[in-house]
This record gives sequence, C-alpha cells and structure tokens, in this order.
Amino acid sequence: MRITSVSNVRNSWLVAIVGLMLATASPASGQDWDYRASIYAWLAGMDGTIGVAPAGDGVPVEATFSDLAGFLDFAAAGHFEAQTDKVVLLGDINYVGLGTERDAEIAGEPVTVDMDYNQWIFELGGGYRLSRCLDLLLVGRYYIQDLGETATGVGGSESSGTSYTWGDIFVGARWTKFLGERWWISLRGDIGAGGSNFAWFGNAGFGYRFSELVSLGLAYRILSQDYETGFGTDYYRYDVAMNGLGMALVLTF
Repeated sequence: MRITSVSNVRNSWLVAIVGLMLATASPASGQDWDYRASIYAWLAGMDGTIGVAPAGDGVPVEATFSDLAGFLDFAAAGHFEAQTDKVVLLGDINYVGLGTERDAEIAGEPVTVDMDYNQWIFELGGGYRLSRCLDLLLVGRYYIQDLGETATGVGGSESSGTSYTWGDIFVGARWTKFLGERWWISLRGDIGAGGSNFAWFGNAGFGYRFSELVSLGLAYRILSQDYETGFGTDYYRYDVAMNGLGMALVLTF
C-alpha cells in the first residue's frame, strides 16, 4: 500500500493554527466562554473529476446524494466551538464510508470483489470576532482518503489498497445574524491551498432555537478541492466539489 505524505504541509498549518489560538486566547482569558457542540448530517453529492492511473487525467463524476446513498456503509459528523466576545475557536470532523460488492471472473474463476472508500475530513482553527455578527477565520483542513478492494474466490482472498492524505490552510469569514430570540441566519466562506492546488468552502444556513440549550439548523454546504499527486502508475487526481444539504442538532452551553 502506498501512502502519499504531505507532512511538511500538515506541520505548517498545524503550527499556524496553534499560533493563532495562543495569540487570540491569551488576551481573552478573563472573559466568559460560550460553547456549542453539534452533530450533523451532510447529504452531499459529488461533481467533478477523479483520476487514477492508468485512466489518464480522470473521468467525470456526477452523483447526487441519492445516487450515493445505496453505497453508504456509515457516516458521522460533529462540530465544536468555543467563543468569547473577541475570540472563536472551532473544530470539525466528518467521516463517510462507501462500499459495494461485484461479481467478476479472474483467470477463469468466479470471484467476489468488495470495494471500499473511506474519507475523513478534519478541521481545526480559530479567528477574531470583529463584532457579534462577523468573524474572521483561519482554519486548517486535513483529508484522508482510503481506497481498498478485496477479491474472494475459491482459492482464498487477496486485498489491496491505497491511502492519500493532504492538508490545506484556509482564510475566510463568517456572518451570523439573529432574527429576534429564536431564528438565526449564517453565511460562511473561505479559500485556501496547500496540498490542494486550490480549495474553497461555502455554507449558507438558518436555524431555530427551541431553548437556551437546543437548536436545529439547516444549511447548504459545498467543499471544492483540486488535488493532484504522483506520476505514471502512481498518478491520482481528485478535482471534486462535494455539495448538498446539511442538518444539525446544536447544543449551546
């Protein structure tokens, strides 16, 4: 199994994020912190190009969430924030696992091929609050994609797989407006690069606060990445926008 390493990129954005946290959190140490934790579902489809050698530059991919749902093994996502009047710190984790089985014939013998795709997206960052409505953000995202297959036949089974990992640093902003005591709307956008040639993220949503503790949110999210690595038989391209509706249960304390 080949692992594509981007340790230099990963270390650089980790240093940047930790530096931001230390710089912003120290002056705010005497202030009260508010916390928000949420679990969410992102019903994302995929639109773009994926290329694995020897397929050349890649093949177009256009799949809605309903197209992918039949291959879904498991998915989970969570988000956490801590903030004062001047500082916001945030973290996010998103996992999705897809899988399928196919019958095939290898060297004249029938086999069952089990194919799996697992993706992790980690986000860590912080920012400065210009006002109650507007935050400036610096975040890092780290991606893990595992592709594997297992062929099982009368002679036993054989497995193979590849992992791709890379990270990006993003700068952006978030605007949040409360409409009375119950409703709120939010817009967020950021752009970045690092392991990716270019990447960007957008989120537009609204929510309803049932109590001081519990809120529900609905949003449209998109994450676009243009990533290439390797040459020849090691070539891999992932130029894809993941997009779709997201729903969240938010706890504020």
